Amino acid sequence: MKKISTYWKCQLIGWGLYAIATFIFSFTRLIHSDLILTVLLYFFVCIVDILLAHLMRNIILRFHILEKTLFIQIVSLFAVSIVFTAIAFALEIALLGLLELKNNNLSTREPVISGSYKLLFFAFVARLAWVLIYSGYYYVKKKIYEEQQKAVHEKHLWELEAYALRAQMNPHFIFNCMNSIKSLIQQKQKKASTEYLDTFSKLLMKVFQNSDKREITLYDEIETCRLYTELESMRFGNKLSYEFAIDKTLDLKSVIVPALIIQPFIENAIWHGIMPKEEGGKLTVQVSKTNHTINCIIEDDGIGRDLSKQNKFLSKDYTHESKGEHLTQARLDLDNLLNERNAKIEITDKKTHKGQTEGTTVILSFSEDQ
Repeated sequence: MKKISTYWKCQLIGWGLYAIATFIFSFTRLIHSDLILTVLLYFFVCIVDILLAHLMRNIILRFHILEKTLFIQIVSLFAVSIVFTAIAFALEIALLGLLELKNNNLSTREPVISGSYKLLFFAFVARLAWVLIYSGYYYVKKKIYEEQQKAVHEKHLWELEAYALRAQMNPHFIFNCMNSIKSLIQQKQKKASTEYLDTFSKLLMKVFQNSDKREITLYDEIETCRLYTELESMRFGNKLSYEFAIDKTLDLKSVIVPALIIQPFIENAIWHGIMPKEEGGKLTVQVSKTNHTINCIIEDDGIGRDLSKQNKFLSKDYTHESKGEHLTQARLDLDNLLNERNAKIEITDKKTHKGQTEGTTVILSFSEDQ
């Protein structure tokens, strides 16, 4: 058997008490009336009051009154209370009139309208109290729901963060780095192998230092990206060139961003844009400021996204998996939601005047006070 919800329990109890109070208030009028008929009529009024209150609730929710400004809420709720008070009052006056007609002794008692202003005031206070109680209930319920949703989002975000860290420092990348170091050692290129190993150890240290942090400074993020790009450049030699153009007037240590939020796009630009080109290409990372927005621009002159997707499906030897774009967008969306931020990602395909693809541009925008 389905249980009665708290909402309906409160409706039954509240309006039941109101019906009893109204009965007591009108007792002097009802003393000569048929008691059974009186109880039945007031029971009917109680049911109607419950239905009217439920209709009030539906109107409040239908017109999103509790989502509007405080002034509009007050005016709207007051107006709703007045309208439904008039409806309920008319019903109660009609009830008293029926009882007086049933008594068949109108000349010996007060007219039905006598003292009705008290009943009107009582009815208005009851509706206004119901509106205030329901508004409080609505806000509490909404707050609880928001907290529950926030907890769900935070859990999801932590899962994404953990997945992101695993995705960036994936075994494939580490295996290739170690093979490159091994190759340099076998070729007795002591200086090159030492430099490679030194850069690789710095990158691992950076990643592990930030592995338990959801957010880091933009300065640390750029340094991680610089080390990663330097390693890839060492591996691919002349096939990959790169440039980091950072506005020196910016205080990158004052800007907070989600950890490893930029690196996936650099990885995609190298692997899916530049590497498929026989002659290789160039990667450019720029950090600049426009008004109060910090823009991180990752630009390559690779084959573009359309051709990259075709290569992915056509090549049987395709071993590197792109994990960046959707993961980073999901992380930013959740970070914006939880921290009331407005970080954005914009990805465009660069085209020549003839419509030919000449690379990809990714712009990540962060508020300066982020």
